[in-house]
Amino acid sequence: MLRQIGEFYHQGEKDDTSRVWMTCWHHGGRILASCGDDKAVRVWSLVGEPDSKLRLECRTTLDDSHTRAVRSVAFSNDGKFLVSASFDASVVIYQQEEGEFTEVNKLEGHESEVKCAVFSKSDEFLATCSRDKSVWFWQQDEDEDFSVSSILQPHTQDVKQVVWHPTEDLLVSCSYDSSIRFYRYDGEDWVTQQKIDNCHVGTVWSAAFDSEGHRLVTVGEDHVIQLFVRENIDSKSADQDTWKSVARLEVENTRWPLYSVTWNSENDVIATGGGDSKIRLFKISSKSSDSPIIEHLGVVGSHEYDVNHVAWNPKFSNILSSASDDGTIRLWELDI
Repeated sequence: MLRQIGEFYHQGEKDDTSRVWMTCWHHGGRILASCGDDKAVRVWSLVGEPDSKLRLECRTTLDDSHTRAVRSVAFSNDGKFLVSASFDASVVIYQQEEGEFTEVNKLEGHESEVKCAVFSKSDEFLATCSRDKSVWFWQQDEDEDFSVSSILQPHTQDVKQVVWHPTEDLLVSCSYDSSIRFYRYDGEDWVTQQKIDNCHVGTVWSAAFDSEGHRLVTVGEDHVIQLFVRENIDSKSADQDTWKSVARLEVENTRWPLYSVTWNSENDVIATGGGDSKIRLFKISSKSSDSPIIEHLGVVGSHEYDVNHVAWNPKFSNILSSASDDGTIRLWELDI
């Protein structure tokens, strides 16, 4: 079902097994960014075609911006910018010109490790979250500079991830305090739209929307995958709606957390990576909000150590990337 088609070392050499925290695909599907404990961001080209041998070729190493591990990377939706978030409490924005990435801005203000940074669908806003329990919203001006729009501290513990809705200015955050929070823009400031406590037993590590933004899955320390749906799809916009849990599945035969989840926009297959080194696939059996079932399709791949992140390619929907503590980025091909 999932076949490994490539293995690549983030640091380039097989003996250099520094942890890889994350990979992120450019929206065109041909560029991948990776980051890790070596304080560097690497940009890769996806070479070849899906029906032949695909491989990654490192084209750029950005290693002079951060002084500690780089925890996350993300491309802007227009493809012009790349953002990195680091344990050094800073966020760096790189601009792409003629295939090269150059640092153009460093955003500071968080009091501790920044765990995630990601652009909104419109690219007008950038959201960041941190071990300092806060979620920051930065707004881009006409000169493409970012300034602070709002600072919120709705969580009581470390905020692990922030995720944007695929079509609207709605943000979700996941936290060590077992909760998720939804945020919307009221025209002047960002405000908390909804709080869902006790979402998981322990840390909520990751969340992902489906392609329409009507459903959301979360994964956590309790090795549970949980499904949330909008309650008023026909009468309210996503940023005004409320969400409810409609299904959950505890993954059997493991005691380790699920660290990452990604939802395929083409075939609805959900992939997770976890602390037991395994990659798993899931499918929602029905789009009905009344009685959906989360179906576990099985363990389909693995690394030597923890799988920190998984990501579907937005252009080639059968290609999945994974990042691991074993120092590798692996490419996988889905056949269903």
